[in-house]
Amino acid sequence: MKFAYYPGCSARSTCAELNEATHLVAKRLGLDLVQLESATCTGARELRAIDPAGFYALNVRILALAESHGLPLMTICNTCTLNVLDAHAAFVSDPELARSVNARLADENLHYSGRTKISHFLWVLHEEIGEQRLSQQVVNPLKGLSVAAFYGCHITRPPAHYGFVDSRNNRALERLAEILGCQPIEYSGRAECCGFHTAAHDERVAIKLTGKQVLAAKKGGATTMVTPCPLCHTVLDSFQPEMEKDIAQKLDMPVLHLPQLVGLALGLSPEQLKIDHHMVPAGVLDRYAAAASNAPK
Repeated sequence: MKFAYYPGCSARSTCAELNEATHLVAKRLGLDLVQLESATCTGARELRAIDPAGFYALNVRILALAESHGLPLMTICNTCTLNVLDAHAAFVSDPELARSVNARLADENLHYSGRTKISHFLWVLHEEIGEQRLSQQVVNPLKGLSVAAFYGCHITRPPAHYGFVDSRNNRALERLAEILGCQPIEYSGRAECCGFHTAAHDERVAIKLTGKQVLAAKKGGATTMVTPCPLCHTVLDSFQPEMEKDIAQKLDMPVLHLPQLVGLALGLSPEQLKIDHHMVPAGVLDRYAAAASNAPK
């Protein structure tokens, strides 16, 4: 299976370990990723508020790059996923917008016809790899690891984009954790917002929003958290010292990117997956590191 791969900007800068882990895991799974090196940032959500035309041009350009390779697009960031979905929906429903955007893309000899399929890595695991094939590739089952899924909001809302009847009851991460041998836990904050997009204005909002979610996960029995979004990871991992001050309680909650959790079960070591690059130490994974070193290569 071959994809045009768009890592976004966080996975090439502040969360570079995510990009590296994605390539390693993709190779183990037999995915051929063609990274779109010239693709720019999608503009987060802020660009859309101040420059809608620029927002659509940036995002449709990413889709056009994928189309130029004749490939579906795979993302690893919730916000990037929502942005390209938004841009695609607007493009195919508004002929005037489509003409305007394609006129801007013509300077690079790019053109978008509206046919690129958009998929997040989480969906690729379930829909393209499939549960049976994925389970067959697990060589280092993560038995005893209790995992709290943190979806974030942009991979589940608005529900109309994703076809969910109830976006707050998405079970994709929990089912994946079970396939990898983990014990998924229930807690109240699994589908809430991390507050990343408020952090540039006021970090206290993100700290208060996410601190109570991490605490709920800890009280629910989680020994680690997993998220499919680098922006959520940035808040969950990097802001933990501030969360602990705010709630006056120690958290010590390791946070994994989704490909890192998958990679451990596929026999990759924490060092290969760059888990040691995170702010919160993941000593809870030491026993799986030993098993990974003995797993078939």
